[in-house]
Amino acid sequence: MMHRVDETTSCRRSQRLSALVAGCVYTLGGAFWSPPGLAQQRDAESAGDSQVFSLSIPAQALGAALLQLADATGTQIVFETTKVRGLKSAPLSGKFPREEALRVLLSGTGFTYRFSSPTTVTLVLAPADQATRTLGPVRVEGMNSLATAGINGSTDPTATEGTGSYTSSALTIGSKAPLSIRETPQSVSVVTQQRMQDQNLTDFTSTLNQSTGVTLVQGASSLETNFYSRGFQITRFQIDGGAPLSTASSSGSSHGFFPLLDMAQYDHIELLRGADGLFNGYGNPGGAVNLVRKRPLDHRQVVVEGAIGSWSNRRSVIDAAAPLGFDGRLRGRTVLSYQDRDYFYDTANDNHTLSYGILEADVTPATVIGAGVSMTRMNALPWASGLPRYGNGDDLKLPRDTCLCTDWSRWNFETTEVFAQAEQEIGDDWNLKFNVTRLEQQSRLKVGTVNGAVLPDSGTGPTLAGSINDYSTLQHVADVTLRGAFPLFGERQQLVAGVNYQNVDAGGYQGYGALFSLPYPPADVFNFDPSAYPEPANSTPDYVSPKRRQIQWGGYANLQLTFWSRWHMPLGVRWSRYEYESLDQGLTPEGAISYSIPTHYTSEDLSALPYLSLSYDLLENWTAYASYTSIYNSQADYLDKQRQPLDPMTGSNWEAGLKGELFDRRLSFSVAAYRIEQKNFPIRDRSVPYSSNDTGITCCFYTAGNSYVKLSQGADLEVTGALLPNWQLSVGYTYNVNEYKGENSGENEDKPLSSYTPKHLLKLWTSYRPLAAGWNRFDFGLGVNAQTDSYNTGSTCLEYRFHPEIGEYCASSMPYDYTQGAYAVFSARAGYRVDERWTAALNVGNLGDRTYYQTPGHSQFGNWYGEPRSYMVTLRGTF
Repeated sequence: MMHRVDETTSCRRSQRLSALVAGCVYTLGGAFWSPPGLAQQRDAESAGDSQVFSLSIPAQALGAALLQLADATGTQIVFETTKVRGLKSAPLSGKFPREEALRVLLSGTGFTYRFSSPTTVTLVLAPADQATRTLGPVRVEGMNSLATAGINGSTDPTATEGTGSYTSSALTIGSKAPLSIRETPQSVSVVTQQRMQDQNLTDFTSTLNQSTGVTLVQGASSLETNFYSRGFQITRFQIDGGAPLSTASSSGSSHGFFPLLDMAQYDHIELLRGADGLFNGYGNPGGAVNLVRKRPLDHRQVVVEGAIGSWSNRRSVIDAAAPLGFDGRLRGRTVLSYQDRDYFYDTANDNHTLSYGILEADVTPATVIGAGVSMTRMNALPWASGLPRYGNGDDLKLPRDTCLCTDWSRWNFETTEVFAQAEQEIGDDWNLKFNVTRLEQQSRLKVGTVNGAVLPDSGTGPTLAGSINDYSTLQHVADVTLRGAFPLFGERQQLVAGVNYQNVDAGGYQGYGALFSLPYPPADVFNFDPSAYPEPANSTPDYVSPKRRQIQWGGYANLQLTFWSRWHMPLGVRWSRYEYESLDQGLTPEGAISYSIPTHYTSEDLSALPYLSLSYDLLENWTAYASYTSIYNSQADYLDKQRQPLDPMTGSNWEAGLKGELFDRRLSFSVAAYRIEQKNFPIRDRSVPYSSNDTGITCCFYTAGNSYVKLSQGADLEVTGALLPNWQLSVGYTYNVNEYKGENSGENEDKPLSSYTPKHLLKLWTSYRPLAAGWNRFDFGLGVNAQTDSYNTGSTCLEYRFHPEIGEYCASSMPYDYTQGAYAVFSARAGYRVDERWTAALNVGNLGDRTYYQTPGHSQFGNWYGEPRSYMVTLRGTF
């Protein structure tokens, strides 16, 4: 018999067990209805809640003790009476939080527990070597993910939903296996579900902005953002640990998808800082991001959420999960969200809808398969290019609500993602995982753009241009991973091996002719009227790419050797193959082909030790490590003067650090020092005249400068998790110095790779729930993002002219230099638990209403203010 015990009037007393079983079993209805007394509370509390109870439970039969504990603490405890029969409980006397009381009561019984909500607990048999329960998955046998369960009843061992924690007991980024942060010998971070709820992080950009070491640089429009870490752009994105996806920011605006992602469908984000050359193949050494989808749960849960905030920001979410049949072996989950918002600057707006659904089935006790679909529709009026500056870089000091955007601009997206997953246990120690995703995105952009530096004397200079672009990308990615363990040297050795595949087809791209004729109409940035420029008629295509395909293959193997119990040495092998094929064509106004440029190149690499590390367990919960990762990036799309592809860009990533787990593994600590060198990247070959490349598109030939080095070095410090059961903390500090070095670096010598990346960057968020009577329904949060200077420098062209041999050139220029000084942006939250189902919260961003430029751009364009003070009120219900 399975028991659920809570403190509702119908199910409170132990003598009414038959009524409890009959009345408190969850049933699946059309609206996922459940009895009011069994509504599961999943708010900002940590697993086990923070409330302290005065308890006096003598040693007795375990079943009776559990019923007494449930009655005293208002806890639903799910267990089978036949399995606890004959067992005795430990005595319990004193003041305890709910989770500590369970730990004491179950000591010596062979049972541990899993919270599916702060007030709902399921008893499970503990492994022989597990004396106490640790926050996170319950590992039952071996290392297989099918033998684990996320804390909220998910089959994903890395799931963070329901933990209430700002850290995670297991991540897969950088390892392909569910390892703790301490066990991963690289700099890794996580933004958990609880942090996303507490900080009101609803989209991909705002979530990654809270990750340690990440700098946001606004892209070409209000809908595009580039992410930098350690001075390099992050270009590797994956979902559920699968093969990397190509994004527009990593491969050019006409190739790859725009990651306008709603976080309602994701459980958490994992971030690796530095190179991930073993599992992600080609890419910059800035880092890699893994988004982890929400999975179905082993119980029914419905979450509804409504929010309203500054600038007409309105959002609603429904998230429902439940067993669907076959005694829970078939499970499902669906997430629906809608958001409509304006921006703090005038005119621009967007609205989007998300529909996400996933089914998961236990085909056999050793086989789990899952499949799902995600559809996003967005209609936006974007702002392209941001604000200009004076020609010398001085600030125009325009109001923050200024938007140099036309009211006829629009960018409409349709994104569809279909995916499937399968996991198979092989014996006790081996696991095979298959992950495949099909992602398609279509969008059309029609936009008016204001560009040009403002002349200090006259206040003129900017003009209005217009463009139309059709973007299309279809990506198929797949990943197969085998992981397991075997005995050798008297120790347990672990192996991860696999292959991944990426096929990107962006052959639907079309560029259209200019919407305005030369000379472009002037734009008065000081008195700009978005409706003053009538919408021009659509132009005809003048540039198309009927073929644009990128294919990558990757094979990898990582053997983690343990020669002695405390020494670990992961060794990696990687094979990569990259192929690119395109056909670019120019069109006349009549639609005839004016030129046609076919391109095809391949590159291949086999590296015996792209990744090597050595770690030592100083104590049970402290590990020191040092690691090396090679950097390899194809440059086959750059040609030398013999029209041969350049050799690959290479380099190294060295890192050493210390990691620890404190307070019963509730708090993660890590500190690391790193040094990255990247070399052999392309330099314009000025021995070849500019006009010698007679292709019609590219302008130049290149040479690879072996002594031309990009250097980035610094240190990271991160602390995440619980200082106390009712006090969560996430703090990340990054120190970085990046610069060009080498004989061929010329005018770049000693200049930074990324002047947007600050030398010092601090991100902190903490939440606290008082225990005092009358205050324990509240929770409070406070955070700050602070950084030192960022800047931009260069020269702006004041007059363009045309020469028949070299084309358009700059006849007159002016140098500019602009610095955004150090700043700190504070945020806060106040939450209130209305009852066991409902919570309300107020989030305030930029608490001090600080005026600053999030991105200091060029003098002609690309300057973006940071968001002013904002408010968001959220009501959340869990059933």
